[in-house]
Amino acid sequence: MKTESKSLLGAVLVVTWGILLVTAIPLQNTGISETATTYLERCLQDTGSLNVVTAILADYRLYDTLGEATVLFAAILGVSMLLGKSRHKTDEKIKQVHHLYGGSSYGDVDYR
Repeated sequence: MKTESKSLLGAVLVVTWGILLVTAIPLQNTGISETATTYLERCLQDTGSLNVVTAILADYRLYDTLGEATVLFAAILGVSMLLGKSRHKTDEKIKQVHHLYGGSSYGDVDYR
């Protein structure tokens, strides 16, 4: 199969899938829930914040927000540790310094 026909087939599948999703999901407005109404009515009295989003995140759902931030920080730290090359850079610097001070031309390092 040629690349052009694969691209065309992929585009047709994506458009077809999109049409199926749009027609299958009912687009009805169910109104505002009771919880949302409570948040909107009591936000200023409970938190003193004029911004509803800030009040919900910082006061009503503080522990959830803190937990999500902790998980996000741990994920970023883990990925950066996995993808980091600090060991490789350290070895290269040691080889360069060893070569400058009389080491072999290959930068061999004696770890004694």
